[in-house]
Amino acid sequence: MRRRFVMLVSGLLVMSPLVPCFAATDAFDFYARGPYRPAVPRPSQLLGYEPGEFHTDFRGMERVITAIAQAAADRVRVIEYGQSYERRPLRLLIISSPENLNRLDEIRARIQKLADPRKLSSPDEAAEIIRTTPVIVWLNYANDGNESAAFEAAMQVAYHLAASEEPRTRELLERAIILLNPAHNPESHERFVAWYNAVAVGAEDRFAYEHNAPWGLSTNNNHYQIDLNRDALASTQVETQALMRAYLQWNPQVFVDHHGQTTTFFFPPAAAPVNANLPTAYHEWMDIFGRGNAEAFDRHGWAYFVRDVFDLFYPGYWDSWPSLNGAIGMTYETDGGGSRGLRWEREDGAVVTLRDGIAKHFVASLATVETAVRHRERLLQYFYDFKRTAIEEGARGPVRRFVLLPGNDPGRAAELVATLLRAGIEVQRAQEAFSSRAAYDYMSKKTTARSFPAGSFIVDLAQPQMRLAKALLEPEAQLDPEFVQRQLQIRERNERRGKNVPKERYEFYDVTAWSLPLAFGVEAYWTEDAPRVRAVSLTVDETGRVITSDDRQPIVSGGVIGGRATSAYLFTYETNAAARLAFALLKEGYKVAVSTRPLRADGRDFPRGTLVVPVERNPESVHERIAALARECGVTVYAASSAYTDRGDTGIGSPSVLPLRRPKIVVIVGEGVSVTSYGAIWFLFERRFGIPFIPMTLASLHRADIFRYDVILFPDGNPAAYQAALGDRGVERLKRWVNEGGVLIGIGGAAELFTRKGVELTTARVLGAEEETPAPSGSGAAASAQAQTAERATPPRPLPVPGAIMRATVDRHHFLTFGYDAEHLPVLVNSARFFARSRDGANVVTFEGKDLHLSGFIWPNNTVELLSGTAYLIHEPTGRGHVILYAQDPNFRLFWQGLTRLFLNSVLFAPSMR
Repeated sequence: MRRRFVMLVSGLLVMSPLVPCFAATDAFDFYARGPYRPAVPRPSQLLGYEPGEFHTDFRGMERVITAIAQAAADRVRVIEYGQSYERRPLRLLIISSPENLNRLDEIRARIQKLADPRKLSSPDEAAEIIRTTPVIVWLNYANDGNESAAFEAAMQVAYHLAASEEPRTRELLERAIILLNPAHNPESHERFVAWYNAVAVGAEDRFAYEHNAPWGLSTNNNHYQIDLNRDALASTQVETQALMRAYLQWNPQVFVDHHGQTTTFFFPPAAAPVNANLPTAYHEWMDIFGRGNAEAFDRHGWAYFVRDVFDLFYPGYWDSWPSLNGAIGMTYETDGGGSRGLRWEREDGAVVTLRDGIAKHFVASLATVETAVRHRERLLQYFYDFKRTAIEEGARGPVRRFVLLPGNDPGRAAELVATLLRAGIEVQRAQEAFSSRAAYDYMSKKTTARSFPAGSFIVDLAQPQMRLAKALLEPEAQLDPEFVQRQLQIRERNERRGKNVPKERYEFYDVTAWSLPLAFGVEAYWTEDAPRVRAVSLTVDETGRVITSDDRQPIVSGGVIGGRATSAYLFTYETNAAARLAFALLKEGYKVAVSTRPLRADGRDFPRGTLVVPVERNPESVHERIAALARECGVTVYAASSAYTDRGDTGIGSPSVLPLRRPKIVVIVGEGVSVTSYGAIWFLFERRFGIPFIPMTLASLHRADIFRYDVILFPDGNPAAYQAALGDRGVERLKRWVNEGGVLIGIGGAAELFTRKGVELTTARVLGAEEETPAPSGSGAAASAQAQTAERATPPRPLPVPGAIMRATVDRHHFLTFGYDAEHLPVLVNSARFFARSRDGANVVTFEGKDLHLSGFIWPNNTVELLSGTAYLIHEPTGRGHVILYAQDPNFRLFWQGLTRLFLNSVLFAPSMR
């Protein structure tokens, strides 16, 4: 048995082996498939260590790929396809034979014709392209950058393809173009390896410090802690947007996303459910590639699994998104590296190493290219048929067209259009009114004849991207009935088990609803017909704005109407852009007020929540600055020449027009906080709205003078961890601070914190939360009967909802709903956390009645029945301050733009409502 000794490092116990870190388990030979070109340097020669001995940083990887590309210039080209938020270059290696590299533009043009069969002169041209064109295989690494074996494997694969003279490898280069992306998410990788290399001793003990990184250091996420492997749905991050542009330039037939760490290696076929928009032939391809990988792994005697966990339902993964573009998209998960570090002891005592994880990704990558080459013509035929049949099915299927209405917030609708355009989906804007004989309304779920105005956005499904467009836009994604039945059976078995018996896990891997029109809060319809409409095609410019394709004019504009104001400038709060403008003005020191009631000025009616910028209270510069900011934000601002109100009670100078404070905001970070919830707030504040804030741990909050701050915001997180970190003293300080005018905001688990015993910052309660019940009195049969009666009286608990969209009801007379005039609002329910209404506060957004379900899976006889009568948004006035609870995260993955102002209202308006 290996002897170990224990060292105390910075107060932490770590285990250090007395034997060399790398034992016989690391015998895999990366260089067995030679001979190799001597002029091409091995990664180990450049880095000074063998694969798996150390974690390579981004700079080291760049040194490797640059040297390989220079030494093998006849086989390798490197292009920069973008830049990360931390300004790291995102590079793509193009690896193929010299003959293919010399005609890259021609090959790419040929594939573009298959990607859009409307560009082909005839089916014979398609057949000729398929017969003579290399297959394009994209190998994607370090999407979840802290899953470190993928990053290391990328360098070994690049070297092998660039340097091997093995006949089999040369054949791969002749018949395929391999696009190798070594670092999809460089920030995630760099953050993790910088920490790991600084502390690691190579201990395999899973409780060693190196396997338990501090908060935020070992996450799958980018600079803003956004999960890039979920971001393909709405492409909110620059890394995603850059990757999509490169993807659509190359249109690969195979796309593999390399991850870790699972018990043993995973490769497809994927688990159920699989997105129903994929054709039947896709399932056959998953089996073909799965068997190809199995053959390669069986030669080494390596364990692996298929199906079981990783599904292909949510269209925002980097296997499902390529698949919906016509590729065979796949996820591979290796077992070594990442949080398992250099060495990790398995449950049975065996040790898995980083080198093991690298070796398996290396073998799977090459096996994938080999399978693709073996089936080159069939893959190209599948790709062509995928696009061709998409056009045909879109023209004759039950869903022919999606119609999106700009409504009161054309900017938000334009953001949705931009999301579609970035994904290569064709969108037009109608230049005339048109009608449909059968249009399905997303909110009412009713189909009627309907007319649509000029300016409506049209997505016709008779296009090559039909399947992706439908997956993103359809109101409800179809779940496999057998999969649903299996979950109901698991529920039945779980309900028969006693409370001390472990329950079976449900098989939902991610959310089951994501319909972008509902998430963006854009009025939408799908139609059974697609009559001809005079329309203009849209595109996005280099800044991301949506513009018309013909004259390249932006579809959303802003500015001041009415010239130079002498009384005030006014703009309604019906748009997300209006919030951006309000925060920009406050940040620059201008005085801004809000009308708490409908307002009348200069002969115009303005709704409650209208922002007022009084001329007399602002410097002379306000005139030019508001005009510039209005154009920049895309907001229409009205210049008022008089404060006189010709009718109505509320005018510019009314007491109902309240000045707004520029809030000083603290956002809690650190242990217990959901990194993705914090990340969404960070991105929203910094990138979309320019809102300054102070990230602060609870330990620092204990020491800080919290009475200097207006808002303290707790992201979603672990309520028990929050309470433990706050302690009784911290809770009491928060209560005093709120009483004196502070605004305390809790999301999800943090909202639950406010309901917990010992905190009790609200009279709301979480359904099913543990309540103290008196012990049964008496003895014998009487006590037993009493216990059984109490058990029967226990109310049913909500089952966890796997991301369903539900209809919520809005209190349109509360300041937290400024800017919302519709009675109902779609919201995401993504947990079992249902809040019974506040007894003493305002239940601002609630779930009323039984007509709640809009999209996604819900549990029969549980979800609707228990959700009805609960609250989504609660306002608890406390002294001069406010406690505000969001039952679910309104910023989920940054694409719930329909809820953005519902969230921002708590920081923009609440500090001024005293």
